Amino acid sequence: MALILSRADIQQCLTMAEAIEAMRLAFGALSTGHAQAPQRLVVDLPEQSLALLMPSLLQTSEQRAFGLKVVTIMPQNPQRDLPRIYASVLLLDGTTGKTLAVMEGGWLTAMRTGAVSGLATDLLARKEADVLALFGAGAQAPTQVLAIHTARSLREVRVVNRSDEHYQQLLTSLQELLGAACPAIVRAVSSKQALAQASLVACATVATEPLFSHEEVAPGTHINAIGAFTPEMCEVDAETLVHARIVVDQREAVLAEAGDLLQPLAAGRIGGAESWIELGELVTGAQTGRRTEEEVTVFKSVGIAVQDLAVALRVYKRAREMGVGVEVAI
Repeated sequence: MALILSRADIQQCLTMAEAIEAMRLAFGALSTGHAQAPQRLVVDLPEQSLALLMPSLLQTSEQRAFGLKVVTIMPQNPQRDLPRIYASVLLLDGTTGKTLAVMEGGWLTAMRTGAVSGLATDLLARKEADVLALFGAGAQAPTQVLAIHTARSLREVRVVNRSDEHYQQLLTSLQELLGAACPAIVRAVSSKQALAQASLVACATVATEPLFSHEEVAPGTHINAIGAFTPEMCEVDAETLVHARIVVDQREAVLAEAGDLLQPLAAGRIGGAESWIELGELVTGAQTGRRTEEEVTVFKSVGIAVQDLAVALRVYKRAREMGVGVEVAI
């Protein structure tokens, strides 16, 4: 029997600390050849819509698992009073091919996207870092804060965004997620104000121009850039990258999609992909993390399917333990 797991089921079965550990497993496996994450397949749908298909394979000490995430992006859906984006994750036993679970993919994606920033922060940020400058207050922002707060106990979060409504929604979400542990949340009027003495930065926008300048970044800052996902998008300015140590989720994926790095690379401002460190190399110890207190580090992520698979596998195991979900014969 397979499980069908809703968003509420997944929320019962996964903490951010567990999601971060799932990312540690996923990127360690990817770095040591125990995982596969092919580039995603894009299918054009009617009405300028898209379907994204993202397969992956993960070999753990306990089992082999295969996953397929399907995301549909439907620009006309708001006119139908439906969400613009739907996501589902299919989890299979990688040895027998048996279907184990079908999961709602929205919350799982938000958690794994936050969790990879949490892992990068754990591996790269200064131990005493406690002030976060957050650019963007959209769907990914709450779990970015949750994950970074899990890795480094935050004292203050300074938010730079345009929408009053999104800012208020962010406040509500963080209160729900963190409760009494929620750090002080303030809205900054400029990037300069947000970055003043901030040792952590999270960028979760769809910007096509840099969100801040190199001169505003304090020595020793760690930056997580997870928003820009096309060659035309850009959140981090080239000068910051020139002076930073660059870590990526996967070189191949970043070279296909990450405008943050592709643009300065094309302009000859930064070194090639061989000079970038993959997150999995930090997990396995093949590369060291922060080298000095003054070093600026940038983690660029475009997201890879093995992240979804690692989290889905953990959720499935916990759901079985808790008796959560609906069993169906598939």
